[in-house]
Amino acid sequence: MEIAVLVLSLVFMLLIGLPLPVCLAGSSVLTLLALGMPLSVFPQRFIAGINSFTFMAIPFFLLVGHVMNFSGITERIIRFSNAAVGFLPGGLAQVNILSSMFFGGISGSATADTASVGSIMIPAMKKEGYDADFTVALTAVSSTCGPIIPPSITLILYGIIAQVSITNLFLAGYVPGVMLCIGLAIVTHIIAKRRNYPVYGRSSLTFLTQSFISAIWALVLPLLIIGGLLGGIFTVTEAAAVAVIYALIVGLFIYRDLRVTALPAILWETGVRVGSLMTVAAGALVFAWVLTILEVPQALAAWIFEFTRNPWAILMMLNIVFLMVGMVMEAKAAMLILLPVILPVLPEVGIDLTHFGIVVVFNLLVGLVTPPVGLCLNLAAKIGDVSLNRAAWAALPFIGVQIVVLMLITYIPGLVLWLPGLLN
Repeated sequence: MEIAVLVLSLVFMLLIGLPLPVCLAGSSVLTLLALGMPLSVFPQRFIAGINSFTFMAIPFFLLVGHVMNFSGITERIIRFSNAAVGFLPGGLAQVNILSSMFFGGISGSATADTASVGSIMIPAMKKEGYDADFTVALTAVSSTCGPIIPPSITLILYGIIAQVSITNLFLAGYVPGVMLCIGLAIVTHIIAKRRNYPVYGRSSLTFLTQSFISAIWALVLPLLIIGGLLGGIFTVTEAAAVAVIYALIVGLFIYRDLRVTALPAILWETGVRVGSLMTVAAGALVFAWVLTILEVPQALAAWIFEFTRNPWAILMMLNIVFLMVGMVMEAKAAMLILLPVILPVLPEVGIDLTHFGIVVVFNLLVGLVTPPVGLCLNLAAKIGDVSLNRAAWAALPFIGVQIVVLMLITYIPGLVLWLPGLLN
């Protein structure tokens, strides 16, 4: 009875177009009423869900991404990437991939990467004769390196929900992120050769050195964060705060592209995103708490175990679930709603939660470039003035790379767990 109230009220509110936090909180309130519980527990759980020191890392890392975006970092990263790989077949396309990998390691956000790198690379590639749909698709898919290469806001959120080491998650994300970039580079090389996209000469050693020195203040930020975490110098939240200070110093006093007058706009934009994310998180965590009261995780575990206790089969089932959910729901919301139900099942069948975290995040990356949601693909298509259908067809070879990497990291856990094990 109560489960029906929860599910049906959530579906109804979503269908009539209410905001997601309202849907999650509203269905939770109706279920509490059906259970006969006092409504005074709702505001307590709503606040308690996000009353976490670790949660503070998310606003700080969002602020870092905005500060660095206003600091001229995108142009410097692209210049260095051009010097490093611009001579390869499809040079600008390879620059796009490498720039996304570097920028993703700073912003931790795929949409920020798409907007920043895409606004420069998409017009430049179209001007050089690259097909518009290819350019848009590559930009969107390469931007998905951001949520998997540290620092990653999505991995922080998973670590909070699953109660696992965020440092280990950060370390575990490096190998899959690099694998994705290498796979995209190989496919891009093949397509560029077939379509005779422009090839440029090698950059001089002097230009390569100069561009590297220009970009090094930005490139060293992820190393500063990981080094501090591994050395026990600061926690994830403290690392995020240090990163904000570092980004401000670089933008204001080293690059000098950041103006003090821009700070109010940066803080406002960051505040809007933080408010949106935290409201969804609070509503989703109340929803997850209600699911726990209704013993949904236990029921799910019993249902799964009727079919199999094989961890590989369970991982395949969950891959399919998250791939499908990622196509119709934003990644963070999907994690907040589904993970509290699924996570209790995994230790019973020997699935490592750090390994599973990377698998989940990688699954949801695919949803960023697949309709109907496809946030990154939609954004890139708007920048490149290409229809979503054309962009989606052009993205298929790159989505194929994502699926191959997903299968590898799902069934070869050592690819994910090797680096955390080595450095710990």
